[in-house]
Amino acid sequence: MMRVRRCRRAAARLVALVTLAMALALVPRPVHGDSVRDGDRALRAGRLEDAMRYYERGAAAGQAAGQAGVGRVWLRRGRLEKALEAFQRAQAMDADLAAAHYGQGEVLRRQGKCETAIPFFARATELDRRFPEAQLGLGNCLVAVGQYERGIAALDKGLRWGKEWRPRFLAARGAAWAAQDSLRAAGIDFTLAREEAPRDAAIRKAVGEFYMGRGTWALAVPELRVAVVLDSTDAEARYLLARALFYDERYDEALVEYRQLRERAPDYAPGLLGLGDLLHRAGAADPSRYVEARGPLQDYVRLEPSDPRGWSLLGRTLYRLGVRDSALDVMRRAEELGDTNDDLHSTLARAYAERGEWDQSLASFERGRPGPPDYPLLAQIYEVTGHPAQADSVYGLMLGADTTSATAAFAFNQRAKLRFRGKDFVAADSLFGRALALDPGIGEAWFYRGLTLRESGREREALAAMRRAAAIDSTSADRFFWLGALADGQGQAAEAERAFRRSLAIDSTGTLAATCYRQLGYGHLLKKRWKAAIPFLEQAVALAPQDAQAWLWLAQGSQNAGDRQRAAECYRRVIAIEPGNTEAARGLRTLSGTARPAR
Repeated sequence: MMRVRRCRRAAARLVALVTLAMALALVPRPVHGDSVRDGDRALRAGRLEDAMRYYERGAAAGQAAGQAGVGRVWLRRGRLEKALEAFQRAQAMDADLAAAHYGQGEVLRRQGKCETAIPFFARATELDRRFPEAQLGLGNCLVAVGQYERGIAALDKGLRWGKEWRPRFLAARGAAWAAQDSLRAAGIDFTLAREEAPRDAAIRKAVGEFYMGRGTWALAVPELRVAVVLDSTDAEARYLLARALFYDERYDEALVEYRQLRERAPDYAPGLLGLGDLLHRAGAADPSRYVEARGPLQDYVRLEPSDPRGWSLLGRTLYRLGVRDSALDVMRRAEELGDTNDDLHSTLARAYAERGEWDQSLASFERGRPGPPDYPLLAQIYEVTGHPAQADSVYGLMLGADTTSATAAFAFNQRAKLRFRGKDFVAADSLFGRALALDPGIGEAWFYRGLTLRESGREREALAAMRRAAAIDSTSADRFFWLGALADGQGQAAEAERAFRRSLAIDSTGTLAATCYRQLGYGHLLKKRWKAAIPFLEQAVALAPQDAQAWLWLAQGSQNAGDRQRAAECYRRVIAIEPGNTEAARGLRTLSGTARPAR
């Protein structure tokens, strides 16, 4: 009986335990650890969107590992600033999370800041004694800062960490040997790494990076091609392949890789910058490439708003597309963020010059290093801002490099004009001669040479030079004005009249027009065509009301035409402008009857 009771009690306890187990099984279990593991699997498979979603779920639940996973996804996308923020948050959540320290070190390493990265890698390896990525980063950075022995010692540790990681540490150690020019030892390690992991994309990528570091782009390309084939989801590998092709001057192939990268990983920031840079460079030969460059560069600055390189390239692209105001704003932002690209400063200088902001333009040139293409504009800005000596110096630089081209002809002409303005007419004539010997079609050089010869008293030669200037610059009013003046001085009345009329046909309202009207009117006075002279002289005083000579001739023409009232008005205007003018005073006396008019 006792045995039966004991059996019943045991059975009851068993039923209770089973019931409890079943009840516990129905209680939902936390899935946050699963989220991080799911994120790891998605990341390894290259499913970045899925990985990010899983990691963010874990991070939202307070898991530092989930937050570090978010940083890893940003790393794969090349978004270094975002990655750094995520890893820093992970460290704030768990100061002893090795992945958070590793991630910060890896961001810094990719930014070329290995000195700063080393403590983060070291801390990660202290917290996790078997953390291959951190150990690799530590070894690579130690080598990068020249601590070769420590770096190789750090990499040697990874050689004992199994078949998956040993080849990667061999490749890294090979690069370390190569950095010390121990090429035989490097070759041995690279060969072993390839033999032990022939289908490991990371190994081929590492070898490709090594060749890129040594500037042997042609050797880097096949390694990186294999890496891309082995892992088509690795955006960094395809980016490195595109860069290697670019540096190897295989631009069309590089463009294909960049475009594929943009299709596969549209948010991979380095790829967008590389694509925009390549298209921008190609725009010099094919302006349609600037249109193509605009899109990826706009995407890049959206993703990396603190990187001045993106703003700089975008601004220069917009400038070449003719979007001047927007370009100027964007380039200013690049400059504020710290971009020091010489082409940025040159393009900014051109943009300011087009707006007539000469001081700003000059300041931009002086912040950069102007090259030969910038010299003509720079020299002219020096002239406009009243620095003729600096302008002359720049023209001298141009002629020091070349004395036979069209550019040299331009420099000789500009230098000659500086001499002309400085009244060194002998030197000016010589320089104009050199400019015209290189390019006889420079109308401006013939024009200023004519003025130079006139100042030197060589009127006949001056007239011949001005005829050449007018024939070349047939739409310039001043060419015909001076042709008329020189022809008139040489007694060529018919030629002078034709030249003055042509000048007025081009510009009938400018400052020279008044003189043309005056001289045409005077020509009629000489021929005693009083009424024919008056309309020209009326136009002259209307345009130049302070021209005493025009008023005097108008007075004389009106007087001889019988318009005594108008003549008196004009004589009074002459005296108002030139109180001591004796001809005007005599004219008034004649009109008042105290002197006889000249006939």
